[in-house]
Amino acid sequence: MASSGLGGGLPRRRNGKQQAKVSCDHTLPTCDRCRRRKVTAKCVYLAAPMTRPVPDARTRSEPLNTGMPPTPSTGSSGSPVSSILFKDSCPKPNPESGPFIKSGGFFGPTNFSAVFLENSSNLGNEDIQISTDSEPYVASYESLQSQTFLMLVGKEPRGSPRVALGAKVLNALPDQQTCRFLLSWYMEKCHGCELPNESYCALANSLWTTYARELSEPRRQEELEAMSSILCKNAETALEEFEHYDQWFMSVSGANLRWESLGGVFGVLTSAVLSLPERDPFFSSQKGDRRSRRSFSIELKDCVQACITLSNYMDLINVPMVALLLKNLILQTVISGDVSLVVWRQLGDLVSAATALGLHRLTPGKSATFLSEMKKRIFNATFICNMGNSLLTGRPPSLSHRFSNLLLPLDVSDEVLMKGGDELQRAIDALDSNGWNREGNMHINSSVRTRTLLAPILNEALELFLGDPQNITGGIIKDLMIRIETTYDSFPEYLKFHMSDVSNPEVSDVKVWMRLCLRLMMLEHRLLLERLAFKQSILDGQSMVDCAREMLELTVLIWVQRDRFIEHHHDYDWMLMCWGIPSSGVLCVELLKQTKQPQGTQHALRIPRSEIVQNLSLLIGFLEWIKPSAGNYQLCGRMRQIIKKILDQILNPSPPSSAPPAASQESMNGEGHGFENGMPYDPMLDVGFEDGLDNLEWLNTVDWSRGPWVDLQDFSATKWG
Repeated sequence: MASSGLGGGLPRRRNGKQQAKVSCDHTLPTCDRCRRRKVTAKCVYLAAPMTRPVPDARTRSEPLNTGMPPTPSTGSSGSPVSSILFKDSCPKPNPESGPFIKSGGFFGPTNFSAVFLENSSNLGNEDIQISTDSEPYVASYESLQSQTFLMLVGKEPRGSPRVALGAKVLNALPDQQTCRFLLSWYMEKCHGCELPNESYCALANSLWTTYARELSEPRRQEELEAMSSILCKNAETALEEFEHYDQWFMSVSGANLRWESLGGVFGVLTSAVLSLPERDPFFSSQKGDRRSRRSFSIELKDCVQACITLSNYMDLINVPMVALLLKNLILQTVISGDVSLVVWRQLGDLVSAATALGLHRLTPGKSATFLSEMKKRIFNATFICNMGNSLLTGRPPSLSHRFSNLLLPLDVSDEVLMKGGDELQRAIDALDSNGWNREGNMHINSSVRTRTLLAPILNEALELFLGDPQNITGGIIKDLMIRIETTYDSFPEYLKFHMSDVSNPEVSDVKVWMRLCLRLMMLEHRLLLERLAFKQSILDGQSMVDCAREMLELTVLIWVQRDRFIEHHHDYDWMLMCWGIPSSGVLCVELLKQTKQPQGTQHALRIPRSEIVQNLSLLIGFLEWIKPSAGNYQLCGRMRQIIKKILDQILNPSPPSSAPPAASQESMNGEGHGFENGMPYDPMLDVGFEDGLDNLEWLNTVDWSRGPWVDLQDFSATKWG
């Protein structure tokens, strides 16, 4: 409702506009917040100043003057025609309109920024949705991904749209010299969790050996179509499962090459391009749009998606296909961001394919072979991705440990798995009683094993957070926290991170990276349970703060040591959303609570203010360092603004509202619209500390992922940065 008394002595924002009511639960006639503060007489609902009025029926029936001929109305306000013609007339969603779902979809209580919504007086009792109004990855009109709709059923493969699309995919394959460079970089720097790196390189060599004439420069359309026709024919035949590597490789390479195999080659090429520095001299040697890392990677990623479409033609499923779906999902998170809807949909495709193949119900106790170990690894990686994405978005996971056999892969190298036979048996016999290797080698399977052991615990934690609140008990939470610590302590010593590893020349960069990420993943799971225990008043919050402190310290350490991990720079935005934002949120809220309390009644928690402020400052620099080409760039920029604003309030607390500073007074007179450092004024960050910092509920009014307003004079023309 709106009040008729819009004038009077109501507070105003710094830009002169009347301040909207914050953190309102919309209870009539007065909200719970005002009743708690015993100021029900001042409980006034104001119209949101940023929202344009909803046009009435008469206005909706009159098309805007767009210079286009009138279009008949479909009678549905949600139709494409209506959304185009009346785009500027539709109101922007706002918290006062109640819960709503924005372009990014639903985000639940574990999402990356949910911790900012928690404070001592209002612990998660308002469901504020999050928007991901960043610039989404949209395939261009000429891209291969946008042309997959041409996959029409035809009797003859040659000359069909399917063959034509395959020819375009083949024509997009880089020349042999470029492929060699990228594959060499991938072998040296990248560590995929799908099929062995060596198998992808062998597939690429087989491709160039078998089809040297068709792929020679300059490429001819008729040759490419002939090759595409062969691959289409191969993809129409079910793939026989061979347990040993040599037989398996022969069935998917050479004359038996399939679209799944070629898609895997495109996948590793895309990974190699993404892991290269943006200014690497390699890109200057390329032509056209391929001189840009982002453009080159998107083009190759489109080929991966097209290979999936071509493989799906006969509705067949096999291990290379599931591996390709897993690789495609990981690449999509890098390009379009981890919380984009296209990632969520592709995750559903991956889970569906894995369960359709029965990877979730593998039989334990069978003798180890190359294929059996790949099945374990691929499904475990799928399960881990599902849990991680569910945690990041707050949506229910598609898989459950209760319906899955999470069999741990052997802690042996891929080379040994590919050789098989007696050498594989000797490696198995050399493992310790818990299945870990005794040499201290960190294989791909070592990382998959550790994350698989932690994943079911995260699954149970998500069940508490996202399920029925009545099932939450202190005993369950404490048991899960103990299990996380016990599981991590059970790992071999060569997998555990120590701060001394950073300066130890005997510890390689690869080991530092794997140990550091494993430690952060464990802390991420633990912090989730710490937050839940604090909300349920099971713990006082000290262990939560200590966990967040370590998590933040290790997150900024990744950035401080970034020169050692160049090949992982494209993952930094994801790491910030998983580790940096939740930990900083806990510490920001606790620092604000400490700041608002008068001297002599300080909060009981031990909070090293100087250390936290320094690490928050480093985190702001980390967030600012993220490149515009990153999939989560817009979200990182938004969170940087929020954390910076909170840090400003911690270091420079506002004086009592009875004696506003001169700068604020000028703003109230309409003479100022910016921060002191010259940044444009952002009404989403105008927290209005009228209560002397004793109200933290303003955090609930922030739309965390929207960018700042860039033009306050004409809101209809605003765009998000």
